[in-house]
Amino acid sequence: MVVTPIYTEHFVLTKMTAGDGDKYFRLSNNANVMKYVTGYSLTREESDDMLKSFLEEYGMDTYLGRYLIEDRHSGDLIGAAKLDKIGSAIEIGYRVMEEYWGKGVATEIAKGLIRFSKNVLKAPDVIAFVNVNNTASIRVLEKAGMTNTELIEDLDEVKYRFNYSPKSTPFMKKVLYTILGLIALVLIAAFIMPKDYAVEREIVVNKPKAEVFEYLKSLKKQNDWSAWGRKDPKMVKTFSGTDGTVGFVSMWEGNDDVGKGEQEITKIDEGNRIDTQLRFLKPFESTSDAYMITEGIDSTSTRVRWGFTGKMPIPMNVMLPFLNMDESVGKDFQEGLTNLKGILEKQ
Repeated sequence: MVVTPIYTEHFVLTKMTAGDGDKYFRLSNNANVMKYVTGYSLTREESDDMLKSFLEEYGMDTYLGRYLIEDRHSGDLIGAAKLDKIGSAIEIGYRVMEEYWGKGVATEIAKGLIRFSKNVLKAPDVIAFVNVNNTASIRVLEKAGMTNTELIEDLDEVKYRFNYSPKSTPFMKKVLYTILGLIALVLIAAFIMPKDYAVEREIVVNKPKAEVFEYLKSLKKQNDWSAWGRKDPKMVKTFSGTDGTVGFVSMWEGNDDVGKGEQEITKIDEGNRIDTQLRFLKPFESTSDAYMITEGIDSTSTRVRWGFTGKMPIPMNVMLPFLNMDESVGKDFQEGLTNLKGILEKQ
């Protein structure tokens, strides 16, 4: 199992390794941060021993375990987090560097851990434990949609158990009533209709395959030829990693036509195929897998295939025929490939 980082809007959570001793010590050496953990700041030896014990709990092939929290853009250390399993529930936890207290950081992390536990780990319940005197963390968990459900008196600590229990909004209630009225029809249609969607377009570029592939590897250059890059000239783009290599992330934020999201290179078959993951954040959250394939026709021409695939869960898949992904997205793909051909053939 490949364990990928967990992303929130501003932070990235990466599983701790034995090489994270320096970073973890910066966190554990603060008495205020450790107040409700050990009650005192740790020495370097104590910190290393604690990190070692964390790493021994779970291996690196599971999402359960301890994470470092870092700023997605600057790489600054923000804190640490955990995902643990208690029965069928997933327990979340976090610690934040003192200089980030009171800035909404803990609330974003808690919400991100809850969302990941429910959506990815499919946890039937998400829980957290907090010392009864830790009023700041109690407020954070409440803001994240969790409810105090139990007082637990251990030998060394009195704490509350919190369970995730999101509150319904008036809008959600209206949506719920509408769904209940149509639920039979929707469920029948959802199970019958397809859940997968795929879009692909291709074009022939009169350039050698190696030259075309080298250009396509650059996500930075994609903004020069993709249709979306031209829909908002003022779109803000930021980057993380080394362009043209696995792990490079291109992030964008623009007008209503392009929204907000990021694209990450996930795999490269040198000379043949580039795989990326598209993570849309606004106007709605979704994830799709995209790819670009180069096929040599002869020594001076190359066929480029550009496409993406995804799944729409039940019952949302009933909207697929109305969205007509192949026509709407395919048009943008073809426009982008035409732009690509024009740029490369002028070089």
